[in-house]
Amino acid sequence: MAPAFESRTFVNGAMLRKFNGQNVSIFLRIEEEAGTDLIALSTDKQKIRVKLQDTTGGRTGSWVEIIGKPMGSDAIEAKEAILFAEDEPELDEDAYNMMVEFLNNCKEIYRSG
Repeated sequence: MAPAFESRTFVNGAMLRKFNGQNVSIFLRIEEEAGTDLIALSTDKQKIRVKLQDTTGGRTGSWVEIIGKPMGSDAIEAKEAILFAEDEPELDEDAYNMMVEFLNNCKEIYRSG
C-alpha cells in the first residue's frame, strides 16, 4: 500500500503569510537557483525565496511545484520540489489563481463533493 500524502493547502504568493508553518503547495516559475536556494515568481507575480532539500536542476523559466511550509510572506522551506518537463503545456496562471481562491474560500463545497 502506497503511503498517504500529507494534507496540504494549494496557495499562491499572496496567500503564503496566512499559512505560516502549515503544509502548502505552490507553483513557481524559476528565476534563479544557487545550490539549495531558489528565487522564483509565483502565479500572482510575487517573488518567493525557497530553501530546497536538494537542487531542482531546472532552468530559468521552468515551472516547479514546491511542497513545504511558509516562513513569512515571501519564503518557504521546501520538503519536496517537483519540476515540470520543458515540453509540458504552459501553465494557465490566471486559472491557477482562481482555483486556489475557490479552494480556500469554498472549503465546504470542495470537501463534500
